[in-house]
Amino acid sequence: MTGNRALLIAITVILLAALITGITLMGVYIRLPSAPDYDNVWTEIDIDGNSTFDIDDIASIEMTGSDFKILQLTDLHYRAGYKIAKSDELIRRTVEIADPDMIVITGDLVMTVENNFYVEHVAELFADIGIPWAVTFGNHDDEGRADKYYMGEIYENAEHSLYKNGPVNIGGLGNYAVNITRNGAPYYSLIMMDSGTYIDDYPEFSYGTFTAGQIYWYDWLQRGLIASGYEKSLMFFHIPLPEFKIAYDEWQINGSDPATGFGERREDECHALVNMGMFDKIKQLGATTDVFVGHDHVNDYSVEYMGVGLHYGVKSTRQIYHDDDMIGGKLITISGEVPEVVVENILLPE
Repeated sequence: MTGNRALLIAITVILLAALITGITLMGVYIRLPSAPDYDNVWTEIDIDGNSTFDIDDIASIEMTGSDFKILQLTDLHYRAGYKIAKSDELIRRTVEIADPDMIVITGDLVMTVENNFYVEHVAELFADIGIPWAVTFGNHDDEGRADKYYMGEIYENAEHSLYKNGPVNIGGLGNYAVNITRNGAPYYSLIMMDSGTYIDDYPEFSYGTFTAGQIYWYDWLQRGLIASGYEKSLMFFHIPLPEFKIAYDEWQINGSDPATGFGERREDECHALVNMGMFDKIKQLGATTDVFVGHDHVNDYSVEYMGVGLHYGVKSTRQIYHDDDMIGGKLITISGEVPEVVVENILLPE
């Protein structure tokens, strides 16, 4: 009887431990509740047939010097307890070197089941840095407990953040703009977009891309900006367009002229297998001068293609795969009465 009783106690303890573990894991893996703002549904015109574009709905930053510097960071990949302090240090060092007026992070800020904890860490980090900052989502950000709406609320409410969830009915989340003014007048626009995650119904694996609704929204937004005096813009998102590969191939074939490009391609471009025509729309409107992406960790090139600058950001931490000599950021400087854009890589020592 004593042996049976001991066995029964042991089984009970094991079952209780399994139950507690299961409950704990459920708490980690179950999606946190979030609610899309269905009041923020975009339409091109209102019920009276008037355009819904309002320049006052777009946040703006006034230039305080002779130029405006934007630091692009990308693919931070904060995850479960891995190199958190070291990643913070690398980011702060890059910001110190660049001394920017604004920071834009082009996706994959977090990558973990516990993304809800790390998105809060990222928001606190950039709030503490104290420079206006903006975010776009990547394909890994919402692969955890927190979806984009949950994370978007954190970003929207963080100090110094310019992020906006944007409309909920065009595709993705975080489609919005920020304007730069010079002496109170329109100067340049920055357009942030969500390039998606994956194409679920494609016959083979494919990374994401823009929806037709997003391209239509970009057309509406860009035309409204131009009519309001913002004649030129930069675009920021995560997954490269198919034209990136075409552009780099042509640049190499033509002798890798440093006047039209710089940087390296160390891996194949991981773009969507479907071309939705975003680059064609960019060319049609003629306002977006440069496009900045992330996603491929060991590409950092910038090339000109059909009059548009196509730029990979520099991976900004050593989380997930990377090359130690390709860590840092991309510095974008806009200057001049007739604005000119100069782009350079900031590479940290190994």
